[in-house]
Amino acid sequence: MTADMIQRMLFLTGCLCLTLAGGKALAQQDEAALANTLSRAYAQWREAMIQKNPQAWAEAITSFRQTTIRNQIVSSKEAFPAAVFAALGAPPKTESMRLVEAQAAGTTAHLVYFGKIEGGNETADTNEVLMKLKFGLEGGRWRYDSARVTDLDSSPEVLKTLRMGNKPDLLDAPEFTPPGKMPPAPPLCRVPDFKGGLKLQSTGYETQVFMNGFSYDPVENGLDQQLVLGGFMAGSNDITLRIRPVSSPDDQKPVVRLRLYKIDLTKPEQPAIEVLRWESPISGAPKEVTLPFIVR
Repeated sequence: MTADMIQRMLFLTGCLCLTLAGGKALAQQDEAALANTLSRAYAQWREAMIQKNPQAWAEAITSFRQTTIRNQIVSSKEAFPAAVFAALGAPPKTESMRLVEAQAAGTTAHLVYFGKIEGGNETADTNEVLMKLKFGLEGGRWRYDSARVTDLDSSPEVLKTLRMGNKPDLLDAPEFTPPGKMPPAPPLCRVPDFKGGLKLQSTGYETQVFMNGFSYDPVENGLDQQLVLGGFMAGSNDITLRIRPVSSPDDQKPVVRLRLYKIDLTKPEQPAIEVLRWESPISGAPKEVTLPFIVR
């Protein structure tokens, strides 16, 4: 290799190192800027919750989460938006926690913090946790969406890595990766006459529930209990099940069992009243069935 070739190689290598270093610095700057933006978005939502300000809350939270919360409150026969602010205590603080990651993908982003949660319903001596704050990009700005707390008691290696100031591989898992796209806001549910609950057992089948224009996550070889979005109206109602056979666990008998319950909040001393009971035939469950029922 000639001197000119060596000199040229060193020059290119130097450029590469400078480029990589600059790229890393730029990435760090971008992450810091994102963290500041998302932190402000969370602070706006948190302040709205503390001040119990419905307008500020609606402006600070994603439309998906706002509608989801509204539907749950209305379906529970509670007042919206008053019930949003009914919880005791302020939302968690982040100042005493260490920021581990700020990441964005498409119209989604998150902040991941490590430490002990202060505020909310948590006690001061709570264990060290990972707290992920999720955000969505709407109208050209980031809005707070929701939070998820991961207990690290059963993950000593992850806890050790975090205490050393490093990022654990856990943050590469799908649940710690922004999905890239916010789900569309669900439709507004009706204001029901009665709060309703459902219990579904699906063994040897995958069963999905459809009611009041809403679909629920399929249940496969499991038991699920849900608040009925849109509740029950006085008089005629109906619910639809879509059923697909799957392998039964431990040779259990295939069966689908559905129970629907009316919860009359005007009579708190009265237990939930069953308004529908259905079980699949011994000969096998149908692919789809719509079950009408009356609520009085």
